Amino acid sequence: MLVGMGATGTTGQDGEQAQELARARKARARKLRKRRTLRRNLRRQMDWRGRSVPPLGWFIAVLAVAYGAFYGSVDDPGDLGAAGLVVGLGGVAAGVGWGTLVVAAAPPLVAVPLITASIFVGALTVGPHVPGAVSAGIVGMVAGWMVGIELRWLLVGRRRPPEAPQLVDRSRPRRPAPINRSERTTLAFSGAAGAGLLVVPALLLVVPTPDVLPAWLVLVALALLWSVPTGWWSGTVQSRYAVGGAPFAAAQWGILFNVWGSAGVHGMPATLTAGMAGITLGFVARRLYEARVGRHPRQRPGSASTA
Repeated sequence: MLVGMGATGTTGQDGEQAQELARARKARARKLRKRRTLRRNLRRQMDWRGRSVPPLGWFIAVLAVAYGAFYGSVDDPGDLGAAGLVVGLGGVAAGVGWGTLVVAAAPPLVAVPLITASIFVGALTVGPHVPGAVSAGIVGMVAGWMVGIELRWLLVGRRRPPEAPQLVDRSRPRRPAPINRSERTTLAFSGAAGAGLLVVPALLLVVPTPDVLPAWLVLVALALLWSVPTGWWSGTVQSRYAVGGAPFAAAQWGILFNVWGSAGVHGMPATLTAGMAGITLGFVARRLYEARVGRHPRQRPGSASTA
C-alpha cells in the first residue's frame, strides 16, 4: 500500500518536472526567436551590401552635392581667407570620396561611427583654416554614402542578397484605406506639430529681425526639399510600398548632416526645425494620399510581382 503511494508521488513529481522543463524550453525558444528577428530586422535596415539605391536615394544624393557646394561657397572664410565655389566643390569632392570609401569597404558597425568621428576630426583640424570645405564635406558625405551603398551592392550584394521583404501586389486593384478616429487624431497632432516647427521659428527669428527673411526662406526651402520626400519615403516603407534599408537610413541621417553643414552659414536653427517639420509633413501627406486613392493589397505568398 505504501509502496504504491510512493510510486504515485514519484510519478507526479516527474510529470511536474517534465512540464517545467518543457515550459523552460519554450521560453528559451521564444527568446531565441526574438533575438533572431531583431538581428534580421537590424541587418535588413542597415546592411548596405544587400540592396541597390532607389531613385529617391539618388535624388537625395544630388541634393547633398548641391547643398554642399552652396554651403561651402557662401561660408565665412577662415584663417587662410579661402572661400568661394572652389572651396565648396573641393569639400564636396572630399566628402563624397571619403563617404564612398568607408561605406563600400566597411560594415555598418564600423562605417557609421567612423564617418561620424571624421566630421569632428575634420572640424578640429581643417575647420579653423577652411571651414567652407568642412561644411561642404559634411553634406557631401551623404552622397558618398549612397554611392558606397551602390558599390557594395554591385560587388557583394548580388552574390548574397538578403531576404526579400513582402511588398504590395501592383497587379491587383487598390483597396480603400480609410483613416480611423484614432489615426485621424494622431495625424492631426502630427500635422499641427510640423506646421508649428515652421511657424514658431519664423516668429522667433524673422519677426525681431526682418532682414533675415530672404536667407531664412532659402534655408527652409532647401531643408523642406530634402526632408519632405524623406518623410514621404517613410510612409511608403511603413505601408510596404517601398524598401527602406540603408539608403533610407542615409536619407534620414542626411537631414542631420545637412543641419551640421549649414552651421557655417548660421542656418542651423532654420534647417533643423524645417527638417523635422518636413519629415512629419511628408509622412502625413503620404497617409492622406493613401486614404484618397487607396492601397494595393499585399503580395500573395510566392508572388513574383515587385513593388
